[in-house]
Amino acid sequence: TGARYFMIKSWNYDNVEAAQRESIWATQPHNEELLAEAYKNSRHVILLFSVNKSTAFQGYARMQSAPGTAPVPLWTKNLLWQSSGPFFIRWITIAETRFSRVGHLKNSLNEGQAVLVGRDGQEIEEECGRMLCELIDEVGERY
Repeated sequence: TGARYFMIKSWNYDNVEAAQRESIWATQPHNEELLAEAYKNSRHVILLFSVNKSTAFQGYARMQSAPGTAPVPLWTKNLLWQSSGPFFIRWITIAETRFSRVGHLKNSLNEGQAVLVGRDGQEIEEECGRMLCELIDEVGERY
């Protein structure tokens, strides 16, 4: 396939800001297999980051390697749970994009709910994901 899109939820801004600096992410263990499969079988895997309770997306990045191929980021040492093997990412656009700007987009892979509704690892239908990235690009700074 061409591109697959996934929502990444973070507990706090600190972890996302560290990922923006280090270009490394680690997710919950149950997402590892899903992202590894997507990375292996898709041209692009796009991760859309949203900090819990922020009512916004903070930007999006492209997976650059499979889980387990990057050094363990420092911020994972503060987690109260296990994380997946870390992987490299490349930020495309960093922008605080309010949910009110994107709430009209519906994700058919999540029962047609607004794209802003989703758990960590929720896949976003390709056309919806592409349009979401375009709206984030309108707000943000491309890298």
